[in-house]
Amino acid sequence: MVRPEIQAEVDRVIAGFRQECQQVLEETARLQSSLPEPPEGWREYFTRRIYTALLKYKEDVEAVVEAHLAGEEKA
Repeated sequence: MVRPEIQAEVDRVIAGFRQECQQVLEETARLQSSLPEPPEGWREYFTRRIYTALLKYKEDVEAVVEAHLAGEEKA
């Protein structure tokens, strides 16, 4: 069972990552029209930007898992 405070933290992390993904995708048209195509291509460029955004949440995800496991041990 996932405690409500853990679920709230998961929801926060997911919402933040979703917002970052949307931001990157919204930039595609503007950047493609104003910049030359990167050597790796647009697909790889935007995919890498989204992966980088996900890495920003690595510590948050680790903290969620740690808190969840600590709660499981107490149960």
